[in-house]
Amino acid sequence: KHDGWLKEARIGQHTPETLEYGISSFTYRARKPFWPHKLNSVFEEMLNQAPPFDNSIVLRSKGIVWLASFTGIQGEFSLAGNHFNLVPGNPWWAEIDKEDWPKGLEDAIAPLWREPHGDRQQEIVIIGQKLDRGAVTKVLDECLLTEEEMHLGEEAWNHMSVDAGDPFYEAWYNAIDSAAGAGGNGAEHGHGHDHHHLMDN
Repeated sequence: KHDGWLKEARIGQHTPETLEYGISSFTYRARKPFWPHKLNSVFEEMLNQAPPFDNSIVLRSKGIVWLASFTGIQGEFSLAGNHFNLVPGNPWWAEIDKEDWPKGLEDAIAPLWREPHGDRQQEIVIIGQKLDRGAVTKVLDECLLTEEEMHLGEEAWNHMSVDAGDPFYEAWYNAIDSAAGAGGNGAEHGHGHDHHHLMDN
């Protein structure tokens, strides 16, 4: 009567759903900004299960994004089902004078800190079915600035992003004005936003 329950209760006797259905996850990290137009294309490929996402099917994803067009603020990314959001978040700590940091933050953030860009980074958790980590990492890496482009500086990145057709720029720029008008905290640092970018199949 209880054989099934006992079998599942014993360690090693039950195949977790994560293994049974090929579900896994990994965290993508990088220390360069994304070109917005390239990143947008990859997000759309995730939703539409275009290669390599026809085999590596992304079920959910969430994380912090560094865009070349808005280097002062974090982008908060999430994807689930047939929707993704890229929402402007808080300023990077590198944008805020250290004298205004909370007590203890400098020590806490030290492992993340890399000069000259401070805490700016990509950190995206990807959960999916039959994920090919190498293939997914490759397409995301292709959205990053090259070493040569990194040396051009933030002003050049901004102009190049606009010239390439940044799909987020207008709405994010308008959101800065809205935050400034509302006297929001983000406006104090020049990059306060309240914008959702929503893609539907």
